[in-house]
Amino acid sequence: MYKLLIVDDEKEIREGLASWSWETVGIEVAGTCSHGLEALQFVEERPVDIVVTDIRMPFMDGIELMTSMNARYPFIRVVILSGYSDFEYAQKALQFGAIDYLLKPLQFQMLRDTFARAVERLREEKQAELRVSVLKRKAELLTRVLRDDFLRRLFQEPLSEADFEEGCAGGEVLLEGGSFTVAIFRPDRIAAGAPIGDKERRLLAFSLDNILEDLWEGKELGYHWVNGQTGEAYVLCAKPEAERHFAELLPMWRKYRGLFKSAFSGGIGHAAAFPAGIHLSARAAAAALAANAEEGTLAFASPVHAAFRPETAEPATREPSRAGAAEGGRPGEEPVSALLTQAKQYIRDHYDRSLTLKEVAEQVHVSGSHLFALFKNSGQTFLSFLTSIRLQRAMELLSGTNLKIYEIVEQVGYSDPAYFTEVFKKHTGRTPHEYRSRSR
Repeated sequence: MYKLLIVDDEKEIREGLASWSWETVGIEVAGTCSHGLEALQFVEERPVDIVVTDIRMPFMDGIELMTSMNARYPFIRVVILSGYSDFEYAQKALQFGAIDYLLKPLQFQMLRDTFARAVERLREEKQAELRVSVLKRKAELLTRVLRDDFLRRLFQEPLSEADFEEGCAGGEVLLEGGSFTVAIFRPDRIAAGAPIGDKERRLLAFSLDNILEDLWEGKELGYHWVNGQTGEAYVLCAKPEAERHFAELLPMWRKYRGLFKSAFSGGIGHAAAFPAGIHLSARAAAAALAANAEEGTLAFASPVHAAFRPETAEPATREPSRAGAAEGGRPGEEPVSALLTQAKQYIRDHYDRSLTLKEVAEQVHVSGSHLFALFKNSGQTFLSFLTSIRLQRAMELLSGTNLKIYEIVEQVGYSDPAYFTEVFKKHTGRTPHEYRSRSR
């Protein structure tokens, strides 16, 4: 049977829909949720085939939910619930990917007909397309896991240049420029020691993560990581005027106060000129937050001696020793050149999927740090070489095919279209759409 998730902020409707005889159309109710953010958490943890959702809900409405699911779970089908007053809105939802809509009050025959069509549509889909969706989903999950782990380490510990490059490549993180500032936000009720269950804690962390992805990454201001145990959100601003951006973020939490049942306080660290200083900025932000006794406000890190300020931090590590010396020979000797040639060929053969420095190093039987040094001493880095191969192929596909942008993103090894666009524009000076238009 196909799995169904019911999403509506009205308890009576949720319970009424859940009690209907879904087995008559080959469907089983997997669960119910009261708003879009809760539904997103549900589908991330459990398999779902169809979602029936109301349009008007707090925190995340039906259109926003559908848009998020289209990006993350394109194989999930959505049916919209709406009242007569939202009829035009429901029709518009069809343009965003909904397969059908139902008008309230619900009629059982219409309910049966709608979901019979939905099930038939699911059955007609080719198995090959489903396999592609599953593989794509696995790649996206891998990238997300790598990104979360890298950002956690970036905020909490110093990283070597090799670890930094590995994290940026595997997690699709772009950190370039000359200003990196960290702020830490916390729900005040958790800081005050209010009791909170595991389920609520997971929903809080999940909701924070998704909200910041929209409010922060969506505006290309930087990156974030949410500590699932403490509920603290580490937010990195990679733009100038970081304090202004953080100050603008704080009032936005008010929209979600009913969801979190809490105001948020924050602490802002010192600006760092290099990514190597990000963990120091986070440390200063944590100290400022710990000293902040006023709920719903931002506190700033106290001044520190210039010799210890994050902006004076050197890049992640000192310059590595020459690659040839690391192998007991001189730079440019044949064994070293052969290793680098093998590594580059492996990248050319496998650039179209998630690829890490560690994997390539294992293929040529050296450590990740040594391969990093080989690349750097050749005048480029592992990440820059991988990026050049991917972008060259992307430009060929943009100018020579009619593939959609998201299809090209997948074919050149990226999982995040927004990250691809950011990298493409940085290296070519144009967005993918602009490049395609001009090349033709």
